[in-house]
Amino acid sequence: MKRSMIGVIATLVLGTTLAVVAGQDVQISEETLGLSKVSVDADTGLVDKPYVYKGAAPGAGNKRIPRTYDNQPPMIPHDISELPIISLEENVCTSCHMPDVAPSVGAIAIPKSHLTNFRDMTDLKGELYQGRWNCTACHAPQAVLDPAVMNKFKGAYHKKIGGEYKTNLIKTLREGVVEDTAGSFDITKDIVAD
Repeated sequence: MKRSMIGVIATLVLGTTLAVVAGQDVQISEETLGLSKVSVDADTGLVDKPYVYKGAAPGAGNKRIPRTYDNQPPMIPHDISELPIISLEENVCTSCHMPDVAPSVGAIAIPKSHLTNFRDMTDLKGELYQGRWNCTACHAPQAVLDPAVMNKFKGAYHKKIGGEYKTNLIKTLREGVVEDTAGSFDITKDIVAD
């Protein structure tokens, strides 16, 4: 009984102290908020450090960067700074990475998942699905940096699919999806009320 009473009193004292402190107007300097140690509104004092991408030009024997989790989009192991920006009309990535070209230039071929329309599950027979046209929406080059905070992320993946260099996305994409037998999610059918 004594211990529970002491616990109640201690809780009341702590709660009262926190309420008093919370009521005070505490000022935090903008210079202490981030890693840059300048005001968050500053447009001077910030240093834009130059960086380079890991790897040499495309096709120069760059080493693959291991994935850190199942079906992670692979990192781009070469410099892309001199390549044209991907546009509606042009995607220079496809000139080396399409499956019919990749083996002859020593590039990694675009996987089957990018040559499939998952809306109706049709194989596009070697044509790149337009939803996958903008490669850099998922794939990014790795820059060589001296970060203010080191990344200590440790990835995990299933070795059964080949580990950090393989993907089984085409097989597992619909894993856990319940089939809609009523057709309520089929945009080609009329909506039927329950």
